[in-house]
Amino acid sequence: MKKTRQFSDSCSSVMFVMFVMSCFLVLFSYTDSLSHVNNALRIQNTFFSEADNDEFEVVRYTWKCESNKCVRYHTNKQEVSLNTCNMMCSQPSLWPKPEKVIVTYKNSTVIDKTRISFNFSTQWQVYNMLINTTDLFKRNLELLKPGNQTTPRATLHIIISIQDSTTDKLKLGTNEKYHLVVENNDNLEAVIVAETYFGARHALETLSQLIWYDDVIDELRILHNVDIIDSPKFPHRGVMIDTARNYFPLDLIKKVVDGMAMSKLNVLHLHVTDAVSFPIVLPRVKQLAAFGAYGRDMIYTPEDIKDLVQYSLTRGIKVLLEVDAPGHVNAGWNFAGESLNKKYVICGESDILNGHLNPDNDEALLVLEDIYNDLLELSGYNEMFHMGSDEVNLTCWKGTQAVKTKKAENSMKQFWASYTNQMLERLKIANDGRYPDHIIMWSSPLTESSELDTLDVKVTIQHWLGNPSSILRRGHKVIYSTVGQWYLDCGFGMWKPSMTSGVCDPYTPWQKFYKHRPWVINGYRELALGGEVCLWTEEVEIDSLETRIWPRSAAFAERVWSDPDTMNDYDVYTRLVSFVDRLRSRGIKSSAMWPRWCSQNPGKC
Repeated sequence: MKKTRQFSDSCSSVMFVMFVMSCFLVLFSYTDSLSHVNNALRIQNTFFSEADNDEFEVVRYTWKCESNKCVRYHTNKQEVSLNTCNMMCSQPSLWPKPEKVIVTYKNSTVIDKTRISFNFSTQWQVYNMLINTTDLFKRNLELLKPGNQTTPRATLHIIISIQDSTTDKLKLGTNEKYHLVVENNDNLEAVIVAETYFGARHALETLSQLIWYDDVIDELRILHNVDIIDSPKFPHRGVMIDTARNYFPLDLIKKVVDGMAMSKLNVLHLHVTDAVSFPIVLPRVKQLAAFGAYGRDMIYTPEDIKDLVQYSLTRGIKVLLEVDAPGHVNAGWNFAGESLNKKYVICGESDILNGHLNPDNDEALLVLEDIYNDLLELSGYNEMFHMGSDEVNLTCWKGTQAVKTKKAENSMKQFWASYTNQMLERLKIANDGRYPDHIIMWSSPLTESSELDTLDVKVTIQHWLGNPSSILRRGHKVIYSTVGQWYLDCGFGMWKPSMTSGVCDPYTPWQKFYKHRPWVINGYRELALGGEVCLWTEEVEIDSLETRIWPRSAAFAERVWSDPDTMNDYDVYTRLVSFVDRLRSRGIKSSAMWPRWCSQNPGKC
C-alpha cells in the first residue's frame, strides 16, 4: 500500500509538471499570436490612418468667384472657403433680403469675438432689452465658432442709436426700420441707427449675418464697407403653432422663437387650445386645464406664458394667444353640471371634434369672459386679440332653445352673428370697456356672408380657405394663411381610420412658400396686414416640430419682409442654404434643402 501510494504520488507530480509545461506552451503560443495580431492591427491602423491623411491632404477644394458665382476647384494651395466666397462673390448672403444693400468695396477682416465693444445712445426704458440683445449677439458668435481665439484679432466697435426710447412694446404701427453701416477705416466699426429698439434688434441680426466662420483659417470674418437700409413690407409676420393637438415643451417653443428672430418674423401665434386638450392654466378658471390637459407635465403655467412673452419680446416678437371658441371646444369644459341646460359644451359627446359652446347656458359666456381676462393679462398685449371662431357648425346649434326663442331656424347665419356679438361684448368687458384695435377671426363661409356686416365691430380675418374677395370688398383687413401655400402640416397623409386622404395634401415645398403673393392675386394690398404660416399638429410631435417649420418658414419670412418681385434661383438658393447653416449653428433643426453637393457647387442644381 505504501509503495503504491508513493508510486501514485510520483505519477501525479510528473503529470502536474507536464500540465504546467503544456499551459506555458499554450500561453506562449497565444501571447505570440496576440503579438502578431496587435502588430498587424497597428500596421493596418497606420496604413488606414496614413491613407486617410493622404486622402484629406490630396482632396482639397477652393472656390473662385466667376461671373458672380462661386465655382469649386481641386487645389493643393491655400483654399478660399465656400462661406467666404459666398459672402464676397456677389451680394452678401443675408436673409431675409434687405431693402437696400450698398457694398462700396468688398473686403473682410478677421475679428476677435472676445473683443467686441458696445456704445448705446438710448434711454432707460429699453436699455435692459438692449443689454439682453447684445448679450445674445455675442453668444451667437460663440456658437458660430466655439472655443478660444488662436491669436488676438481686430476689435469690433458697435454703436447703437435709438431715437424713440419709450417704445418697449411691439405693435402693428411700430417702426422696425434700421440703418446699418460697417466700415474699417482706422477702426472696425458698425453704426446702427433706428427709430425703435425693434429696428435696432433687426440691425444686430443683420450684422451677425455679415460675420461668418471661415473653416480654412478657423476664424471669424466680417464684411465691411457695407451700407444697409432696411424695413419690412408688412407689419404682421407670424408663425402659428397648434399646441392643443400635441403638446410642446416651453424650451422647444423658445427655439422656434430663436429661429423667428433670425428670420425677422415678429408674431408667435399659439393656437393654445382646441377640442382635444386645454393645456394652459388660467388663474380665473383653473378647472379648464385640470380637466383638459393631457397630463400634469403637459401644461403651460401663467409663469411659463409670462416668461415666453418676455423672452419673445427681447427677440422682437409678440405672442398672440388664441383660445378657440365657440367651436373647437370640448376637453376641459366638462366641469359644468350634467343637465343639458347646464352643460358648457354640446355636440361633442359622439364626436369630440364637434364640440360647441352651449347657447342655452349663459354661464358659458361668463367663463369665456374670464378666459379673455386672463389671456389679456398674461400676454400684456391688447392691441390684437384672436377669438378663434374656426369652423363653426351651425347644425349643432339648430335644435337649441336659444335658436327657437329667437326664431332663427331659417337664418342660422344671423344667429351666429348674434352669438358672436355676445362673445365680443364679453371681450370688451374684459378689456376695460373697449374693443381691442384688431379682433381676429378665422375665415369661413360665415365670414364671407353679409352677416359679417352685422357684427358690432369690424373684425380682421385670418384667411386660410376660399376666395377673400367678399371680405376685402367690405373693407376688412386680412392676415393671409393660405392653405396649400402657407400650411406647414400638409402632405403627411391620413391620421385617423375614417379619413380617405390627408386634410391638405400634397406636401408644400419651400419654393411655394416663397413665391405665394396673395395680395397680388387678390388685390386690396392696403388691407393686407401680412401673413402667418400655420402648423396644425395632428401629425407633429416634439421630434418633428422644428423640421416642419424650417426652412419653409424662412422662405415665407422673406416674402413678408421684403416681398421681392421675382425669384432669382441662384441668389435665393445660395442665401437660403447659408441661412439654414446659421440656423443649425445655433442649435435649430432644419429639413434638408437638397444634397450637399448642390451647396458646394452653387448654380449647378
